[in-house]
Amino acid sequence: MQPPLNISVLDNDSPPPEFQSQYGSYGDAFIRLLSNASMTLNPPLGPSDLQFKKWDVERSPDYYPEIDEVDALIVVGSQDLLGSTAMDSTPWILKLTDFVRKVLMEHDRVRVIGVNFGHLIIARALGCVIDRLSQWETSITTVSLSDMGKKVYGREELNIMQLHRDHVVTLPVNPFPQLPNAVLDLIGSTDACAIQGLYTPRKVISLQGHPELDVHMIGDLVRSRLQAGSFSKDAAEDAVGRAPWRNDGVYIAATFLKFMLDK
Repeated sequence: MQPPLNISVLDNDSPPPEFQSQYGSYGDAFIRLLSNASMTLNPPLGPSDLQFKKWDVERSPDYYPEIDEVDALIVVGSQDLLGSTAMDSTPWILKLTDFVRKVLMEHDRVRVIGVNFGHLIIARALGCVIDRLSQWETSITTVSLSDMGKKVYGREELNIMQLHRDHVVTLPVNPFPQLPNAVLDLIGSTDACAIQGLYTPRKVISLQGHPELDVHMIGDLVRSRLQAGSFSKDAAEDAVGRAPWRNDGVYIAATFLKFMLDK
C-alpha cells in the first residue's frame, strides 16, 4: 500500500471517566501512538499520510466503515472490567465479530490489526477458542517471541502493557478458506498466556497487550480496578511497580505501520 492510508479505528469500550477526561477513548490513545510511531519510520510518514476515522461499534452498532474506502482496520480494547467479553452473544459483539470475519474472508486488500479485546475478536472471527485465565495479566510484561514473531518484530522479545483475563487458547487449522496456503502464526507467549499474538503476512496482525497504554494510563486503570474490587491491593501494587519498565509500544506501532505498508 501507499500513503495516504485510510485507517478505521473500531472503539468498543469507554475507559473510566477520569481516564477519558485526560486521554480520550482507547481509540484516541491508539491514534496518538500510531501518529508518534509514524515519525520513527525511515522515511517518516507525515500527518497527511495517515487518515483516521473512529467508529463506536458498541454504542452505535448500526454504523461501520465502508470497506471499499478503508486500507486498514484496527480493533482496540478493552471490555475487561464489568463489561462484555469477546465470547459473549451480546448483539453488538456478534455484529462486530461478523464484520471482522467478513473483512478477513472477503477483502484481502484490507489489513486487519487487533489489540487486547480486538485481538480476541479477531481470534473469534477466525475460529479460535477463547477462555478466561485464573488471574489477571497486568502491566509491563515481557513477551517471548516465536520464530515468526522475531522475524516480524526484529527482536527476541517485546515489553508490552497487559490488562486482561481472557485469552486465546487454540489456533484454527484453516483460518482463511479463500487463501488455502495462508498460515495463521503465533507471535509469542508469556508464562500466563501462551498465545500473545497472531500474524498472517499482508492480512492480519494482533497482540494480546495494550501497546497504546503508558505508565500513567495503566496506573489510572489499575486504580479503577482496585476500587471496583477486581484487583487485590497486592496485585495493584505489583502492577504499578512494573509500569515504569521499558515499554515497546511505539516500536510495536511502527511495526504495525510497516505491516500496513507491506506490498
